[in-house]
Amino acid sequence: MKLSFNSWLYGSAFGWMPCRSVEDTIDTLAEMGYDGIEIGAAAPHAFPEHTSSARRKEILAHVKRRGIQVSGLCPALGGGPGYNPASPDKEEREANYKYIKGCIEMAHDLECENVLWLPGWTRSKQPRQEAWNYAVEGIQRHAEIARFLGVKLAVEPTAEVSDVIEHAGDSLRFMEAAGIGPDVAGVMLDTIHVFYRGDDIREQINEAGDRLCYMHISDVNRDAPGTHTDFRGAVDELALIGYDGWLSMEVGFPRRDHNPDGITRQSIEYMRKILSEQKDRIASWRQPAGAHK
Repeated sequence: MKLSFNSWLYGSAFGWMPCRSVEDTIDTLAEMGYDGIEIGAAAPHAFPEHTSSARRKEILAHVKRRGIQVSGLCPALGGGPGYNPASPDKEEREANYKYIKGCIEMAHDLECENVLWLPGWTRSKQPRQEAWNYAVEGIQRHAEIARFLGVKLAVEPTAEVSDVIEHAGDSLRFMEAAGIGPDVAGVMLDTIHVFYRGDDIREQINEAGDRLCYMHISDVNRDAPGTHTDFRGAVDELALIGYDGWLSMEVGFPRRDHNPDGITRQSIEYMRKILSEQKDRIASWRQPAGAHK
């Protein structure tokens, strides 16, 4: 499994400080030993409309110089434009289509395989089935672009902040309803949303199974993993189902922090440690009967 870090902590989508350039963020992560950066698709790092073809080439060149990859593009829904794919307002759904289309195209330009896809939230008094249907229509349109460009849509349940889908099973049913196969879309899980529901992360990992394509790691309150929660069971379960993809830290926001690098370093040190110990832990579980005698 490879470790990445979401750039929200160093951007200004959900908080205004600290705010560093994407190059500075890439340098920080590379020096700490991360394998990748998950870029928030917002100013100042990589809002599609602000990020020209030349600028995308500059970002990709810097990523390659530092020997890491872009693990994913993370859209920022909400705020002024809304961008809710489940909205009852056609104008907002069209804005979502344009924004996510731009994210998919930018991911392709940055040689990034994954674009996170959020099905959105219901409006007050909006029928839940209507919201679901609009979101299904939205991902079907985006899937055509993603398939052509070789980008995967990582469908994320975000129970803490939205309600169209809330867990791995919802993601699977959502992709089935849209008629989208594993070549174009997969399940993404974020531990903070699992914790919010009070669910067992291992059960959701198992339910996603071989459709799991991306993971966000975050402890309670968006603290570094290991601050409140033991993540060894989660990473062991990932190994047992054969997952070898990205574990991306989405931590540290939206709050002002005088030492943002502290939580970034704390995250990788904890995750590297439990990953390095993983083979021995799993081997002990798989001992044949009587081997302990």
